[in-house]
Amino acid sequence: MNTFKPKTHYFFIPLFLLCMLVTLAACAHKAKVIQVGAAQFEAESLAAIEKIDRLRQKEVEAMPLPPEKASELFVKGLKNSSGEITLKTLRGLIEPLKTETPVSEAQWQAFLLKMRQQYTTFAATFASLDMGYFAAASNVKKTAPILDKLISQMAAFAQSTKDNPAEFLRERSAIAAEIEKVRDTKPFTEVTDLKFLEIERRLREIDAAEKQITRETIEQALKAATLGTELRNLLMNYSKLSIDDISEGLSVAFRLAGSIPGLDISELKARTDDLVKKVKDDDSLRRGFETAVSEIQKVRISLP
Repeated sequence: MNTFKPKTHYFFIPLFLLCMLVTLAACAHKAKVIQVGAAQFEAESLAAIEKIDRLRQKEVEAMPLPPEKASELFVKGLKNSSGEITLKTLRGLIEPLKTETPVSEAQWQAFLLKMRQQYTTFAATFASLDMGYFAAASNVKKTAPILDKLISQMAAFAQSTKDNPAEFLRERSAIAAEIEKVRDTKPFTEVTDLKFLEIERRLREIDAAEKQITRETIEQALKAATLGTELRNLLMNYSKLSIDDISEGLSVAFRLAGSIPGLDISELKARTDDLVKKVKDDDSLRRGFETAVSEIQKVRISLP
């Protein structure tokens, strides 16, 4: 006689599948949340690179001449010219202060291009992270060393800009030459005083513009580095954190980064010093920071 034995293990299969689906969904949601942080870090870092690039451009470009001064130099250039008027001659006459692009500029742009690619590549690794499910934690862990390098670079940008604030060398050189010219005009008259006062006005404008672009560059690099540092904490503990933990961690990261805009230069310098100290105290970050500082010194500070 056959005894009926209920195959209870069949009941556990749907339950097991349901648990699997819930777990997979949770993993996918965690990955989606962390993607948001990676994408924002990329955006803030690329914005910082644009700021430092603009600062560099202002350091090497010539100040545009007032229309009347440009016309005066154009007429003077024509009177003093000799030989055939070529296309190159015309360019020189119409833009008398423009010089050749410094050799270091090509090196600088190559440096920035490589950096942009690193941040874009980092963010792209998270684009399909939610598709990996159980492999997500392992994949996230692998990105931590990459993020370390990127945080170090942003900290180095902030430090370099703090220690070497923007100085519009060509604009200042043009003003220095103009001062010499006015000073050589004797005797001094009221017109001389007016010319010196106009030069002072322009010099103060340059000084203010230098301070503004310096502050903006430090600010943006600090935002990116701060966000990256908080994101790093989440990545290193990813497998232990819940969706709520990661969401809360990102909220804190965004809030800290959002508190930086609007700080005055002294506060930004203090924040930079604190950041750099933390970076130097971390073995995983220190080496990348020192390398980044060296690279920036070679290409940004090597001004013509």
